[in-house]
Amino acid sequence: MKKILFDNQMFTLQRFGGVTRYFADLMYNLPKGEFVAEVPMRYCENHYVTKTYGQEYEKITFPDNYRFRRQVYMLVNKHIAWKAIRFGNYDIFHPTYFNPYFLKSVKRSGKPFVLTVHDMTFERYPQDVLIYDRTIPHKKRLIAEADHIIAVSENTKRDIIELLGTDPSKISVVHHGYRPIAEPAPQLFDRYVLYVGERKGYKNFLPWLSAIRSIFNLDPNLKVVCTGSPFSASELKLFDKWSITDRLVHIAANDAQMASLYRHALCFVFPSHYEGFGIPILEAFANGCPVCLSNASSFPEVAGDAAMFFNPNDAQSMLDTLKELLVSQTLRTELGRKGIERSKDFSIERMVEQTCDVYRNL
Repeated sequence: MKKILFDNQMFTLQRFGGVTRYFADLMYNLPKGEFVAEVPMRYCENHYVTKTYGQEYEKITFPDNYRFRRQVYMLVNKHIAWKAIRFGNYDIFHPTYFNPYFLKSVKRSGKPFVLTVHDMTFERYPQDVLIYDRTIPHKKRLIAEADHIIAVSENTKRDIIELLGTDPSKISVVHHGYRPIAEPAPQLFDRYVLYVGERKGYKNFLPWLSAIRSIFNLDPNLKVVCTGSPFSASELKLFDKWSITDRLVHIAANDAQMASLYRHALCFVFPSHYEGFGIPILEAFANGCPVCLSNASSFPEVAGDAAMFFNPNDAQSMLDTLKELLVSQTLRTELGRKGIERSKDFSIERMVEQTCDVYRNL
């Protein structure tokens, strides 16, 4: 039996997020008897580890702010992981992020390591990267040193090759998987468009909202429901300037509420200029939610013919596509049906099996 050693980097950094959901789904669904997963850490508050898969880890209660508690977790968990890596009782190492603290120890052990690259957003949009953030050089170094790379889409693979000159034979594409929530919450809102995730820069939320805001005059009951971070002061000021403050709703949703939001939305909209994959697309598909996407980056690869597409640089295209979807119940029903069918191509089981093929070939 092969032991796959994962580290705690992202499980310490994130309580929620697509990267940690991916690793939790991978670790806890490896085929029994062939692979066993180990993630050495003492403290963890990650939702997918502790709630979805019921793993028990310690948690401190002070301070109240998680960002401060996280600093303690990072110091302790990093030391525990480093000791496990140096001890060498594993067959393959699979880090969860790009801090290269482990590199010398792994190389000294002679054990292979696999690196998952979810996107090349920082490399495509370096203007959005904080000046002290070392992710770009760290990622470049680990991509060069890794024994094999998993890219979550063909689009991400192309970006790695184009931006870093990596040998294509070193990269395997393994799409994300998703398992729908069995018991969604009751309906939370009436007549709304759903937007999921962050809204910064390349996400293109404000240009999209500006492009479609005239639709509120045609549909007096329509709202845009947003998850992710609460609205900022600058966003609220802009909503007020556009006289649409009462049309924007923010909710911090749990898994059951998210499933409900998808199931009852008129459509889910993702106007981003760039995504390595776009897990919310799978969430929408699996819940029968009509999907409206920009025709950029990995979106056509993931969605196929199960979504409506618009040009994220063309305000008229964004408006016309949404309007067409909102006025046609027949179109929404058809897209919901296609999305459910499309979601069957992106199961957790398939993602795990294709990842195990990478492990087997090392």
